[in-house]
Amino acid sequence: MDKNNALKLAAVIFGIVALLHLLRAVLGWDLRIAGWHVPVYFSYLGFAVAGFLSLWMFKKSK
Repeated sequence: MDKNNALKLAAVIFGIVALLHLLRAVLGWDLRIAGWHVPVYFSYLGFAVAGFLSLWMFKKSK
């Protein structure tokens, strides 16, 4: 696998993660990790970070 394909694959994965974070935030899905309720604003932060990484990797793969 060459560098460009690896970057595109990582960008797609980060894009999916960003989409899931956004869906959790908008639809109000509950998330608990080891009994700790994860606040919704973590998903907004996760959406921003994963979305940025996805766009950045797509841009670098060209």
